[in-house]
Amino acid sequence: MGQRRTINYFQWLRALGALGIVILHAFVTVRVAVDAETLGAVRLAIEETISIVVARWAVPVFFMMSGALMLDPEREMGWDKVLRHVWRLVFVLLTFGLGFCLAESVFYHGELSPAAVLEAANNLLAQQSWDHMWFVYELVGYYLMTPLIRPWVAQASREEYGRVVLVSCVLLLGLRALSTSLPYTIYYGVSIPHCFAYYLMGPYVHRYLQLDRRWVALGLASLAATVAMSVGLGWDRMVEPIRGIVAPYAVLVMLVAKRCLEMPVDGYPPVRVMADYSFGIYLVHPAFQHLLVMAYDPMAYPAIVTDVALTVVPLAASVLTVWLLRLLPGFHDKV
Repeated sequence: MGQRRTINYFQWLRALGALGIVILHAFVTVRVAVDAETLGAVRLAIEETISIVVARWAVPVFFMMSGALMLDPEREMGWDKVLRHVWRLVFVLLTFGLGFCLAESVFYHGELSPAAVLEAANNLLAQQSWDHMWFVYELVGYYLMTPLIRPWVAQASREEYGRVVLVSCVLLLGLRALSTSLPYTIYYGVSIPHCFAYYLMGPYVHRYLQLDRRWVALGLASLAATVAMSVGLGWDRMVEPIRGIVAPYAVLVMLVAKRCLEMPVDGYPPVRVMADYSFGIYLVHPAFQHLLVMAYDPMAYPAIVTDVALTVVPLAASVLTVWLLRLLPGFHDKV
């Protein structure tokens, strides 16, 4: 017990997920900088469909992989180790999260002033750093809950664990999806963050599920429903992981990787680097995307050129940044 073992397909999912998130945020950055009418309905539909296929599975899968590792009874995970994981995330919030808040405050105030610093600190505590940092805030809470539920996970049967996962998906994801079109939230009493369902789901998917026709059908139906709701009906919020519509597709991606990508990444240097740097890439790439759209007009070039540039340049810059940060004391084991 406690011996660390590399799960090869997790490494592939980390690399592919990091790439998918950078692509997604490339599209989002353009939409923030340019109004929808200028971009055009066709471009928006194509980019939204691509982002759903290549990226919307990534956050649910990242949560599932975290759950599969942290809740694994065969891995040593006492309070000391959990708190080390928590400190890593808190450190990230105190550095990157605060830095993003400060940059935003200085931009709005027009100067670096005590008022801007105070506002940045307040925004950090209020969980109002840049949008993508929500993942870090939630993961801190999930890690803190881990020692409380690991004893039950260790003794739960497959059937019992499966029932709990199903109920958590209904309460945390299903009710959230149903509440989307209502003027109120169905049953507010369940106040656990909705993506905690993915954290619980991870061990079950990793330990028990295998790719079969049922999951292929369910996953593709989930993908089609997500595209239809977002692109066809304009219900943009339905692509969010908290709604759960994309959840079966995320499970399908994880199961495909489990079946097909159980080979070491050492023989694939770009994949190995992206897997190793995936968390750091997630943290810093939006800054480079924002800088790019500030430096040039996204509409001055064909859509494919802009989208590729907003993917490749920030990705390469993020890898270099993470490499440099790891040379600094305190950062080498955090990003």
